[in-house]
Amino acid sequence: HPLDNADDFENLFNAVRHLMIDGYEFMMIVSGGGRAEGQLRKLLAALGLLQTVTIVPRLRPWRSVLATGDIFIQPQPSSTFNILLLEAMSVGSAVAACQGGVDDLIIEGQTAVIFDPNDELSIVGVLQRLLDRRDFARKIAKSAQEYLRQNHTVSKMISATLATYHDAQQWLKE
Repeated sequence: HPLDNADDFENLFNAVRHLMIDGYEFMMIVSGGGRAEGQLRKLLAALGLLQTVTIVPRLRPWRSVLATGDIFIQPQPSSTFNILLLEAMSVGSAVAACQGGVDDLIIEGQTAVIFDPNDELSIVGVLQRLLDRRDFARKIAKSAQEYLRQNHTVSKMISATLATYHDAQQWLKE
């Protein structure tokens, strides 16, 4: 997620603060850069989260970075296909994602657990569920991997691309 708007992360960071106050111990990595990075660092300092949340530049190879985490969080709806979400699912991370956006990868209770990005208590609840119920988090992660194997193979993507080209050619002929 680009770090261009601090508001995109405010409720998530407040939710993380609630979890820390409740005694949860974890680390969070925010990967990326952008105009709001300075504001985000100030917000983390104000919330007392500098020891818990770390902002790092986008690292490569990204897949190996994702594989080190247990939970992948999509903090805001995506208006485009989110390749990081796909990668997180493929390496077996449980996904907590917000409502809305265009990703067909996000299926409530099957490939992800859904929260309202404008409601920090919704975010807290989803993260608590994944942190407290490790078996449930593993089930979501495995289900997402199976969904990818069934629906997002290279051969299916090639077939869909070829069908799109065929449809475009037919449209041009008309």
